Amino acid sequence: MGEASDRGSAGALARVRTGDIVSLSCPPREAVVSDLSSRYVSVRWPWNEIDPDSLMQWNGLRSIPRTPDVPDWHNEPFRVTSPNDSFDRHSVCEVGIPGMLAYVVHVAKFSDPLDVGWLPRPHVYVSLVAHGVRIPPSAEEIGFTLDPDGDEPIQSELVYRPYEFLWDGDEVADREGRMWTYSAPWNWVAFDSGSGGFPVWPLQLICRDGEQAPEAAEAVARATSFGAHGDEVARWLERAGIADAPQLPPSAFSEDLPH
Repeated sequence: MGEASDRGSAGALARVRTGDIVSLSCPPREAVVSDLSSRYVSVRWPWNEIDPDSLMQWNGLRSIPRTPDVPDWHNEPFRVTSPNDSFDRHSVCEVGIPGMLAYVVHVAKFSDPLDVGWLPRPHVYVSLVAHGVRIPPSAEEIGFTLDPDGDEPIQSELVYRPYEFLWDGDEVADREGRMWTYSAPWNWVAFDSGSGGFPVWPLQLICRDGEQAPEAAEAVARATSFGAHGDEVARWLERAGIADAPQLPPSAFSEDLPH
């Protein structure tokens, strides 16, 4: 069981973990306009089919914000790429993802495909938040979800992964000799349950997947030979375009995609 970065791969979205920063794009496709207002365009979604056995009774339409001042602008990655004055009701426009950055806040894997109203039913949902958008502490819903195996031909590339040199479940010893278990993106649990929320660099990889891993241990030692945990978080914040680190949940091993 291993982890791959998929850096430069169009399929990176299928192998992300919590905290990853990815680029997203989707080639535009023609869609029929069902309704529109000054704020939204409702289109007949050109990719997914209505699920005849669904309990959700999706009508095949999707509403897309037209301008950045619409509250849902950052919670919808798809855009109407046609000029706003080039279409009307029942005419045709183009929808796609022109290109954006987003960070992963959760990866959910379902033992049974999820009933969402359309086909194909997703086995996995990746939840993301747009670059530069801060998650309010009390937020219940923010961002958007994508199906890595869905019909939309989304192209994705891994831009940055915090603690890229570590895997979920890695056991390390820090400079002070304390033992820790790591889980993405920057969550640490000390074996001794003592004070301090993160290890002191440099780190020594002791165990990976229940075994010693000499080559990986060399990479971890090299990556942590200078700097500190705070530097790793600061690099992520700069790449994500936000000032304060959100409380991203640690990756749950049972919900991570197979490596």
